[in-house]
Amino acid sequence: MGAPTSLAGRIIQVACKWDLEKMPVAIRLKAGRNRDSLPGGTLPKRPKGESIAMNDNDRIRKLIEGALTHDVRVNMSKSDLQVTCDNGNITLSGTIDSIAGKRLARRVAELIPEVGQVNDMLDITVAQAMGDKEITQHIRHAFIQERNVEEEHIDIETDPEGRVLLRGHVHSLAQRRLCEVMSWWVPGVRNVRNLIVLNPHEEDNDEELKDNLLIILEKDPLVDPSHFQLQVREGMVTLRGRANSDMERAAAGNDCWFTPGVVDVDNQLTVV
Repeated sequence: MGAPTSLAGRIIQVACKWDLEKMPVAIRLKAGRNRDSLPGGTLPKRPKGESIAMNDNDRIRKLIEGALTHDVRVNMSKSDLQVTCDNGNITLSGTIDSIAGKRLARRVAELIPEVGQVNDMLDITVAQAMGDKEITQHIRHAFIQERNVEEEHIDIETDPEGRVLLRGHVHSLAQRRLCEVMSWWVPGVRNVRNLIVLNPHEEDNDEELKDNLLIILEKDPLVDPSHFQLQVREGMVTLRGRANSDMERAAAGNDCWFTPGVVDVDNQLTVV
């Protein structure tokens, strides 16, 4: 299976279906200039001083929803995505069907040149709810059992809606990422906000991210990464190899999406 169309490419495809004269200037530029040769993952910058219709909430929402609708990894029919815009700053709220949809929605918004900051408050739809105290206990227990996590330095808060907030400090990127992923693994968790501080600072790069992903995959009981080949390029992850079931294939892909620093996932695992 070939690599999926880039998010930038999907934004262009959606924008091209609209009446160009009714689009905000930045969107017209993207749709009308170099649209056939646009590099994957990049968008042309708007000219300096170009006026932008920053209050065009409906069009920005349609652009984001349209790009996600054309992505087979997101089931928009099971989602309630809400997009609000304030002076070019976007807030994503409501619910979406998967962690892939949550990450992709944020990235689509960030790729629009007229957008400033993106506040991601999207929750994930869960199969079954779990109480806030129970979720916190499960996460705490998982941290205690994990020798690579210094759980005594981490505070865990869970609200009644299943939203988890992590605070504290750790000494490696691997620990910080592992804490977030292990929190996502707990049933009933709808969102994870990771405010854990890295001390001392550690440089991040594709090799570091790949090493962290391998650690995470090895710790997931649903996954056997010995049959996987993992590639990371500019935060974009490609999974190749074989999985023993659809469940394992999905779990491996989700583990990558759960991991901070991953911007996209191309899951080419074959079920045998």
